[in-house]
Amino acid sequence: MVMGNDLLSTLKEQAAYEAYYKTIPPTACPNDGEPLIPGPPEQPGILFCRFDGWQYPRDYDAQTMSGM
Repeated sequence: MVMGNDLLSTLKEQAAYEAYYKTIPPTACPNDGEPLIPGPPEQPGILFCRFDGWQYPRDYDAQTMSGM
């Protein structure tokens, strides 16, 4: 029998996972799955796909691309 506290803890854990995955940068291009490579040193934090020009964070949408 599942108790209310079990369901509440499961929902809290799921919310924590969702928040975590929405804050980490992607490792692969969502369009073609190719690994993202770092941008130039003068632009730290920029990742891009050399095949289709997709760029993080410019083209990243956490609501649809975070895997949740």
